[in-house]
Amino acid sequence: MDPSPTESLQTWRTNETEGRESSVWRAMDLKKRRKILEKKKTIHDLIKRASSIDDPLSPFDSFRRYRRNDLSLYLESGRGDRLSSSVKHHIQKLLKTNMEGFYGSDWPIQAKVKRKEMSSADAHYIFVRELRFGKAYETSTQRTCMEGCNQIAGFVHYRFILEEEIPVLYVYEIQLESRVQGKGLGEFLMQLIELIASKNRMSAIVLTVLTSNALAMTFYMSKLGYRISSISPSKANLPTLSVKYEILCKTFDSEAKSVLEKTDESDEDLVPPMTWFTPEADTELQQCLATAKLTILKPESSQQTSRLQPAETKFVWGQKAIILI
Repeated sequence: MDPSPTESLQTWRTNETEGRESSVWRAMDLKKRRKILEKKKTIHDLIKRASSIDDPLSPFDSFRRYRRNDLSLYLESGRGDRLSSSVKHHIQKLLKTNMEGFYGSDWPIQAKVKRKEMSSADAHYIFVRELRFGKAYETSTQRTCMEGCNQIAGFVHYRFILEEEIPVLYVYEIQLESRVQGKGLGEFLMQLIELIASKNRMSAIVLTVLTSNALAMTFYMSKLGYRISSISPSKANLPTLSVKYEILCKTFDSEAKSVLEKTDESDEDLVPPMTWFTPEADTELQQCLATAKLTILKPESSQQTSRLQPAETKFVWGQKAIILI
């Protein structure tokens, strides 16, 4: 039997209402999808822009020199696709010296992987060079190193990448010659890495440490405040898995923290609230930070001041600020 006019009208109204609701939901989904896509594009553009910078050290010229603990060093930037044969050879030699013992029988395979990673166009470097003279030339920074630098005493290999859709600075390698180890240089370089990450609006620093390298694990976690990341193999909850490395991270915002950080309460006291750094001269530091467009704050209370050591500066990247004494 055919529907009555009233039933037909009710059916039409029902279909129209359902159609409008469906359109609203589709529109809402489209809006949500567009927002997600826009966010992804913004993040990808951020990574692309950071990766394209030739010299990420340029805003931090005052940090290019390291003169402490009987060391006189100069830092310069490099790119993986522009390395000379001699520099490649030195990197491979230093990697073998420092890492072969930790990798054991896996080293031949790892050496091939590292050789390939070394020359990538995405690879950024900080090279640590020894100065021949106690005082650097009063010329341009480029000429200073060209005329006054000896061989490489260490390097940091890092990249700007996406990790779980979070923009991060990933430290692939930090390697130092034995003669410059134990003199504060590693901590200095990692704090400079924090400066570079913050300047380029990265949300975290991520790195990998072999579990057999106990000194490195202590250095990063106890001294620098890194945490075992939620994406680390030890968090995979696979009892049969032999964990040979951990992925560590230090996050600078709430989203990165929720995605990348370990949340175990037992790990809370491993992380200091801020990162320490002792500048050579406050005037140089202030000039450098002003150039980098970073904020400088004074301690607001005696309680806050009591937590800071004399003549030291604390970088508070989570709050995008710096407390300067």
